[in-house]
Amino acid sequence: MKKAIVICLLILVFPLLSYSQSAVNLDSLIIQGKTQIFDACNKWTEMHLLNARAYFERLLMKQSDSWLVQYYISLADYRLTSFYFSKNEKNKAKKYIDEGIKYLQLAIETKENFAEAHSLLSSLYGNKIATNPFLGMTLGPKSGMEMAKAKKIEPKNPRNYLIAGLSAYFTPKLFGGGKKKAKKNFEQAIVYFDSFKVDNPVLPDWGHEEAYAWLGVMQAGMDEFLEADANYKKAIEINPDYGWVHHVLLPDLKKKMAEEKK
Repeated sequence: MKKAIVICLLILVFPLLSYSQSAVNLDSLIIQGKTQIFDACNKWTEMHLLNARAYFERLLMKQSDSWLVQYYISLADYRLTSFYFSKNEKNKAKKYIDEGIKYLQLAIETKENFAEAHSLLSSLYGNKIATNPFLGMTLGPKSGMEMAKAKKIEPKNPRNYLIAGLSAYFTPKLFGGGKKKAKKNFEQAIVYFDSFKVDNPVLPDWGHEEAYAWLGVMQAGMDEFLEADANYKKAIEINPDYGWVHHVLLPDLKKKMAEEKK
């Protein structure tokens, strides 16, 4: 009788142990993938960004129902979109905008209260408008609704404000954007980043240094050179390998400061 009870207990426990080990393994793989996206953003090359995306695509083949993996594919798509926009390759950007939207919608179907997915979806809708302004009539309200959902779920999530700042920066004042609105959002993002804690390492934690970098961009554009320099250096303190600041923003600022002294 005792032997039978032990066997029954083992039958019940083994699947739980297997599930627990599988979850731990998935978490470990997600963290590795997050590192790939982070490194790819620092290096800012097409190859590194595509490799980071491919990593999560392979992971999704093993975990097809993982809303978090779907989110990170979309994050890679978001980064690729920015990369192609910076190279003026809109046709390539379009592909990853559509892919990112698709995977975020799937993630939201499973995890409706995931603020990160709503705010990133808001951004990708905005990016799609950038490829075709005529889409603004339909996608503009959708973008706004997704950001409103994100802020309702997590009012103090700093990435909501970073993304809102970027949206305002690239949207004319006539259509609800503008530099003043962007600057305010970047400043608010920094306030929340400085106090925001991510308890689980598999969850999104990107953007802190970006908020300082973009605030510096705003200040440099207003000839507030010392303030911009301080924020660029703050971004590097957070991420010492931040290529955009090292190779683009700081050299541009030094050039502007030198011209100002002439």
